[in-house]
Amino acid sequence: MSRTVKLIIACLALAGACLAFTPDAPRAQQAQAPAAPRTLTEQERRGKQVYLRGEGAAGREIVAVVGEIDVPGSTVTCAGCHGAGGEGKTEGGVTAGNLTWSNLLKPYGHTHPSGRKHGPFTESSFIRAVTGGVDPDGNEMLVAMPRYRLAPEDMADLIAYLKRIEFDRDPGLTENSIKVGAVIPATGPLAEMGAAMRDVLSAYFDELNARGGIYSRKVELKFAATGADAASTAANAKALAEREQLFAFVGGVSAGAERELAALAAEHETPFVGPATLLPQTDTPLNRQVFYFMPGVAEQSRALANFAAARPELKGAAAAVVHAGGELYASAAAAAADQLKQAGAPAPARHTYARGAFDAAALVRQLKPSGAKAVFFFGAGGDEAALLREASAAGWTPHVFLLGSFAGPDASAAVTPAFKDKVFLSFPSVPSDVTPEGMAEFRALHAKYKFAARHTSSQLAAFAAARTFAEALKRAGQDLSRERLIAALEGLYDFETGVTPHLTFGPNRRVGAAGAYVVTVDPEKKQYAPVGGWVKASSN
Repeated sequence: MSRTVKLIIACLALAGACLAFTPDAPRAQQAQAPAAPRTLTEQERRGKQVYLRGEGAAGREIVAVVGEIDVPGSTVTCAGCHGAGGEGKTEGGVTAGNLTWSNLLKPYGHTHPSGRKHGPFTESSFIRAVTGGVDPDGNEMLVAMPRYRLAPEDMADLIAYLKRIEFDRDPGLTENSIKVGAVIPATGPLAEMGAAMRDVLSAYFDELNARGGIYSRKVELKFAATGADAASTAANAKALAEREQLFAFVGGVSAGAERELAALAAEHETPFVGPATLLPQTDTPLNRQVFYFMPGVAEQSRALANFAAARPELKGAAAAVVHAGGELYASAAAAAADQLKQAGAPAPARHTYARGAFDAAALVRQLKPSGAKAVFFFGAGGDEAALLREASAAGWTPHVFLLGSFAGPDASAAVTPAFKDKVFLSFPSVPSDVTPEGMAEFRALHAKYKFAARHTSSQLAAFAAARTFAEALKRAGQDLSRERLIAALEGLYDFETGVTPHLTFGPNRRVGAAGAYVVTVDPEKKQYAPVGGWVKASSN
């Protein structure tokens, strides 16, 4: 079984347009609907971002002028007044008109509730309306309508999307159903774990449907198998999403295809809720579609760094970060080094070694004279035990920080009395995260649907994903959309799944439990002992 496979198992415990526009196209041509359903173009996707969230491409600012006050466009979006589908709505006695392009282009023009009349819009007159607050006949529009300042490129994107908006409907949604998928291992060393997760996901949604579903919608669950490599896993997920027209993915395992699945989610705007991985994709710009529950190696390493930086005996102390070759280990090391810097600690020395060729004695001979008082070690299981033994033999006992996901079974046995209160490990979860209520619900599900009790941590991870997804569907409301689902998930704060650490998401946060528990090793009992509660991965 590969190291990657083992680690996967371990981890489971608004408004615009361009001054350079071409002449207005014939109205009939502009209003023509697409011949067949299709995904949004890149420009349409950018325009959707402007419309729904008031955010320009490439970080460009959109400003809304309300009366004489400038506010961020994200606070008064097009969708906020005109509806997510551009259909228009009335609220507080003010009617925001229908912004679908076919409506804007009506040849007989428009008569508003206020009595104001004007002819049909063109691209140019629409731009004037958004930026200057005048309709096609030059009449002042309602003061409730903000005037927007945005780049010509963002205006062009917005118009491109409005030409499509009335045909842009999220897939996988009917009045009676919501189609979702899960990526699950079906063959190979993870097949049994995949089957265990499939049992729980199927049972949870069967039970949810038996109770009437969510706002009378039943959840239809489909599965895609992981492949032999990252590309095939992503291809299988994409094929399922396109064939079944999925609304979202729930739970499952990334199986080394983290980047590929995140790219798929972003490209097709398909939410992924609770995929299990040690490598959450949290790079800038943020991928809005993917919500990770548990901390990956980077988050756990940052928590370790914050824990170390807070210890008085290590204030200002020299540190070393040592890691084996490979993406997982390098990611953990880079996160620890960066977090130490953010915490105000001196920049640590960095050391890398080839996997399978660790020379603990040579490392000790190199680090001991350097005066390093803290060593962050991210290596293959067993290497940390060799380091501890060699350090003890050399009479050198620095503080050693490890990831529980990486540490081998003999790590605690290698801790001598000289290392008492000096060896610390991070873990993403502890038994107390499983509440009596959470376990009772899980056991009731097990008793009713009689699935095999196996790979408990994986089954609890699937249970947490399904439970959180169902909660987000409820909060999204009956007028469900992917955007509403994302907003509901972003609104979860300190949410208790009953089987994981509490989850908190936000517009700029996609790892629900961003941090770790830190434990030490009792050298006499050779057991882990807690040294505090949850440690955040952030600096605040």
